Amino acid sequence: MMSFSVALIGAVIGAGAVPTAPRGFQAAEALRSAGVVLIEDVPLKDFEVVAQETWQAAGYPGLHVGDYNSMGSVTRPLVSENVYDVAAGAPKQLPVSPHSEQAYLFNVPRFAAFMCIKAAEKGGELQLFDNVQLGRRLGKLMEKFSRLGITYYRVMGDKLRSANWSYPTGMWQDRFQTDDWLLAKKKASENLAYGGAELREYEQGLVVMNWTVPAVTFVNSSTEVSRAVLQSILDNHRSRNYAAAADSSAATAALHSTWGDGSELVQEELQRLQEATTQSLEVEVLLRSGQVIVIDNWRFAHGRLPYEGARNHAALISDRFPRAEPPKFSVSEL
Repeated sequence: MMSFSVALIGAVIGAGAVPTAPRGFQAAEALRSAGVVLIEDVPLKDFEVVAQETWQAAGYPGLHVGDYNSMGSVTRPLVSENVYDVAAGAPKQLPVSPHSEQAYLFNVPRFAAFMCIKAAEKGGELQLFDNVQLGRRLGKLMEKFSRLGITYYRVMGDKLRSANWSYPTGMWQDRFQTDDWLLAKKKASENLAYGGAELREYEQGLVVMNWTVPAVTFVNSSTEVSRAVLQSILDNHRSRNYAAAADSSAATAALHSTWGDGSELVQEELQRLQEATTQSLEVEVLLRSGQVIVIDNWRFAHGRLPYEGARNHAALISDRFPRAEPPKFSVSEL
């Protein structure tokens, strides 16, 4: 039971709603207790400070804002040094499949925050999904996630051989900041945030990078440590070929995900994952201008419904932590 008063905002799904609290102690306590908090009337210039001070006061005093583009699947336009525009990747007419921010990495941001600068004319609701409930609803498939993990794939262009590649995964030369192929392969293999990745030549003059990470991590509550499915599988699966949806000339899927042994998730497994994810939906909320939502990125996945008209939302992430083992923190958290 929270010892302070917070309002609940958004459409209630099951028992879920987003607590809203004023900036400062109450926002931090809401984040600690519920894993999510909405803060009203935040100027864009204060977004980074408000998000960081909230998770720091919630029990992570040394945790700073992280750099998205250094490890992101796509290169996102920046609003400021560490604040990025969320629009890159999925076209507005498609929903964004549920995922925890950068959950395709071995080192995953502990928190994420989103700010509405301008709401869409219609739609664009933010959705939150409970990763612990997802794990519980997967049944026997949860054990396969735990045993095999997930392999993620990123297709990138080559400035010389596929210069017309336009999807925001970009060019491998820009990703690794070198034109030396062997050096780029070395950088990929030694990158601890991926847990080590393989970079290789692909079809049509493109290149592909792949790496394998655990799909299951652990999240603390005040009474127990729970297993959670920390993943970006649906958002990365080639059946959601965002590259083709964004550019009708792009037949090649820019993103893909398989089981950790390289085998494909069969249709029945994808359907079960989709059903369990849908059942873990906690809340949908349409943010208004000036509203900021800070989430526990390990506890909650997020998605976005299709929208019409211009929509301007910004986001940021915290620094990253390794997963796969129970986090060793001395704070009470979700």
